[in-house]
Amino acid sequence: MIQCAVVGLGIGLAHCAGYLASPHAKLYAVCDLMPERLSAVRGTFRQGSMLVLKSLIGDHEIPERWEDLGVKVYDSYDRLLEDEGVHCISLCTPDDTHADLAVKALEAGKHLLLEKPVDITLEKAERVRAAAEKAGTYLSLGYEFRVNPVVMRLRELVETGALGDIQGFSLYHYRTPFKRDKFEKWIQKKSRSGGLLVEETCHWFDLARFVTGKDISSVHCVRTADIHPDFDFEDLAYVNGTFSGGGIFQISHALTGFDFSLVINLHGMKGTAWAGLKENARSSLDNFSTSYYGILATGSLNAGPEEAAVTTWGIEATEPLNIRDMVMAFVESIHTGTPVPCSLEEGIASLAAALAAGRSADERRIVEL
Repeated sequence: MIQCAVVGLGIGLAHCAGYLASPHAKLYAVCDLMPERLSAVRGTFRQGSMLVLKSLIGDHEIPERWEDLGVKVYDSYDRLLEDEGVHCISLCTPDDTHADLAVKALEAGKHLLLEKPVDITLEKAERVRAAAEKAGTYLSLGYEFRVNPVVMRLRELVETGALGDIQGFSLYHYRTPFKRDKFEKWIQKKSRSGGLLVEETCHWFDLARFVTGKDISSVHCVRTADIHPDFDFEDLAYVNGTFSGGGIFQISHALTGFDFSLVINLHGMKGTAWAGLKENARSSLDNFSTSYYGILATGSLNAGPEEAAVTTWGIEATEPLNIRDMVMAFVESIHTGTPVPCSLEEGIASLAAALAAGRSADERRIVEL
């Protein structure tokens, strides 16, 4: 049994759910700096941004103290690392702390599931790489959309050649602003989160690479930061770019919405795919007219709408369940000795693309990777 600890009980609650659900893992310990989060499982749910995770934790567990569930409690990361019973760590702390804390975990010989991004600079990411090479333990990045069933089906269409060589990838993300209740408001500060392009658009650079199987070769980005004055970074970012070996991509990312929509298009030499993800089954963006969470439509080149193949998914296509399933997949990798869901190299490549997009916007030019 792999004994696992979760550090940071915000999004880390979804990691806890993954370890609780895995047949090969035991949730051994938790660590946080907020006393209310350590006093009981329900402590996290006092913060509105984490309520979406509540369904992952059983009703019988929510009122309990962690100790009642057989889970150790730490308010010191260093003391946690000294516990030889900890085999694996989920690191779910603010982005600018990732490298420092990850290096400590790796030097202590722990397996590591590191929430995205690797950190907010490539220099700090290189420190993680150096420590990982010495440690020889398992390390994966928390890019949970890789295990979303809609995304996995898109990747399958590419891998099997059903759409032909991919010439275009586009992703449109319309969402509400980041919640303003984070610890020390870290997510609202570019010095801590890296801004929109690093903190969240890194997901979409990862999906562009993961789904198409192609590396990003250039980016051009424009952005604006004039809408939310309490966030010191971009509210909107539009990114165009090219893939190595041919093909183009486009990412549109907005933190200014009132609902959630994630739409991905693939354009291949043989056909096209259109995929959509929602946060709630019923959405204002389609007049509350549908009850699925994910949809995928595919058609051959020059086909009409009546010829499209359409598949829909339920709650298994939502991000909280994807995080849980990504954690379980990481445990499975350790248990079976198979590749992790997202390697450190892939995480660094997505961070490099995000930082290049930022440079492009600053310097008003195309940036080559």
